[in-house]
Amino acid sequence: MKITISLIIVALAIVGLSDATYLSYAEFNQVIVPCGESTGCDLVLTSPYSKMFGVPIVYFGLIYYSTILILAIFNFLELELNKLLKFKSGLLQYITTLDLLQIATTTGFIFSIYLMYIMIFVIGDWCKYCLLSAMTSMGLFFTVMVYEQKFKTNSSLFLKSIWYPFVHWVYSKLMKPVFFLIDPERVHVNLVRFGSLLAETGVGGFALSKKLGFSHVVNNVEFDGIKFPNRVGLSAGFDYNADLTQTLPKIGFGWHTIGTITLEAYQGNPVPRLGRFPSSKGLLVNKGLKNLGAVATIAKLKTKPFHIPTGISIASTNKHFNSDRDQILDIVQCFSVFESSTLKHHFYELNISCPNTFGGEPFTTPNRLDILLAALDGLRIKRPIYLKMPIDQGEKETLELLKVADQHHIQGVIFGNLTKDKHNPAITAVDAQRWQTMRGNVSGKPTFERSNQLIALTKKHYPNRFTIVGTGGIFSAADAQLKLDLGADLLQLITGMIFEGPQLIGQINLELAKKSLVKIK
Repeated sequence: MKITISLIIVALAIVGLSDATYLSYAEFNQVIVPCGESTGCDLVLTSPYSKMFGVPIVYFGLIYYSTILILAIFNFLELELNKLLKFKSGLLQYITTLDLLQIATTTGFIFSIYLMYIMIFVIGDWCKYCLLSAMTSMGLFFTVMVYEQKFKTNSSLFLKSIWYPFVHWVYSKLMKPVFFLIDPERVHVNLVRFGSLLAETGVGGFALSKKLGFSHVVNNVEFDGIKFPNRVGLSAGFDYNADLTQTLPKIGFGWHTIGTITLEAYQGNPVPRLGRFPSSKGLLVNKGLKNLGAVATIAKLKTKPFHIPTGISIASTNKHFNSDRDQILDIVQCFSVFESSTLKHHFYELNISCPNTFGGEPFTTPNRLDILLAALDGLRIKRPIYLKMPIDQGEKETLELLKVADQHHIQGVIFGNLTKDKHNPAITAVDAQRWQTMRGNVSGKPTFERSNQLIALTKKHYPNRFTIVGTGGIFSAADAQLKLDLGADLLQLITGMIFEGPQLIGQINLELAKKSLVKIK
């Protein structure tokens, strides 16, 4: 199949080159090619649109198809130009023959659309040779796209290096200013619906995957028996209604946490539940574990396959409990419901640190956490459990919680949750003043430094005991790399994607892939 499609690309290039050569020969000799009575080659080939910058378009066609033929032959022979030309540094070291084919055929496709428009709507007549060239160019575009989709296992480092900055510019300059004028929860709900709908259509899913997604074999990692396509996951709190299982893999996420889910459904805290702190690069969050409840979530997920490692974040229902025992029983029952289901999820997150619930954070003290984890041990859960840790505790308190987790069936720790510290130095004065009159706690950059400190602390005291997940304030590949350098094994984000754009996931994976390739060399 691979050889067949490669030969089709070569054949189409020969057809296009033959057509362009014939038209160029006629142009050079100032001859109008015979076109038949039903077509108007003379009108098309002598119109003002037959030249660009004073040069006949047919000459550009000759150059274009000659280039395509050379690239097609190189692709058929599996020869890489970057290796032949010995590019060893800079962006060009990543360019491949297929990259150049994609760039060239995409350019040709766009120009063919333009040519068809000119003939049909401007000139009002058509040239059969020009039509053949346009159809050949379109055929090349789609054939190269099929070839890339079927046989290119690794995303292009070169093309993505160009594409992601462009998407970021479009998002930051055109889209985000509009989004930030609208209620943030409304934007969130609408984007989730749109992303889910787009991903579940064939064309939309393909477009998302090609334009935003990024995969590369050197990004694969394995922790706790789970194989992750890459290290970047979506934190709990974004997909609390389990809508994005089909969308997230297509935009580059390597893993996904649904929730946080509770035993009983909860409609969320009173509105407003979301706010923006632009100058602090943070979000004010007060959803209060809004979710459908365990049973409804399972029913919704039963028909949806998991394409990447997917976990369920669990906490106690956001309501008043008469005792710690009742609250622990609520959590244990929620785990039991998922354990007894037929879902093929890969891990759990135990969220003990959400500061927006009725009872606060009752299990962030060593004694209470020990009792809770002992109760969960009784379920004999085989899937890994990652503990979502508070972000505002000091080193002593964090180490006490880690000591407890070390004695139980906890495979990983996540640093961390929202900050509730209104004296956090990373929050600007203007945002701090707004916070005084608003409910909720803050994600994003104000959690970055504290997350990093706790990652390093855990790595120092428990270098091989826990899978360490770094989340909080990841707005760039450099932010992600810093967390990895400090000891994180996996990464999660939400707020960075909202501030920087949906291409951020791919950008991080792209840069991590480049670093890995440098190390391999």
